[in-house]
Amino acid sequence: MSDTSKDLLKDTSSADLPLSVLLFYTAMRQDVALSEFARDLGIGALSLRQFISGQAQRPRGRTLELLGQALNMSVNEVRERIAMRPTNAPRFSDWLKQKMDEKRLSRARLSRETQISDGALRNYIDGQTLPDTDQSRRLAETLDVDQLALARVLVADHVVRNGGQTIPADGMVDDDSEDYLDGDSELSSMGGYGRASFANEEQHVIALWRKLHPQARRATLIYIAGLLAEE
Repeated sequence: MSDTSKDLLKDTSSADLPLSVLLFYTAMRQDVALSEFARDLGIGALSLRQFISGQAQRPRGRTLELLGQALNMSVNEVRERIAMRPTNAPRFSDWLKQKMDEKRLSRARLSRETQISDGALRNYIDGQTLPDTDQSRRLAETLDVDQLALARVLVADHVVRNGGQTIPADGMVDDDSEDYLDGDSELSSMGGYGRASFANEEQHVIALWRKLHPQARRATLIYIAGLLAEE
């Protein structure tokens, strides 16, 4: 586990990888299904799927420690990556149909070459279901696509299906965006700490905050919340 994770972190530009993508990609690299990967991590399969779909809420400290050990990173970095959102991507069903067209692969042939049942492929193409990590690896190999690129597509689809949001691929946000500054957002959920600290600052500080990458905003808040919890 740790050797694969270290190679992954070294071989990819992983600084901007949300935990969701990192976990899905690591399982793909190890050619295991998510349920087996969860056992390797020492966490529940449902918890792992919630991390991937962006539904994890206030994970236990022990869970964060287990993820940090498996991915060779600190608990604070795990928290920061949990807060990151995946970038925009096409729906997996659309992506798959496009790649099949490019490779001139019929569904029957793709089924033979990937050893994925025709029924499962039909559901993927129709947008009804998404492949598990081991099936995703076989698809990536047969379609000759980068595994990390496919992981990004699939995680983005998982997040959107579960009511979450993705961010633009260029990471830019409008200056007028109120994302993460709304009274109902993470700032207010931390007992007013964030809002109180910014309320007395000059307006240019607020302007600079608005220009931060959205993932940087949330990661900062999660980091502050973690420091407060440790006091």
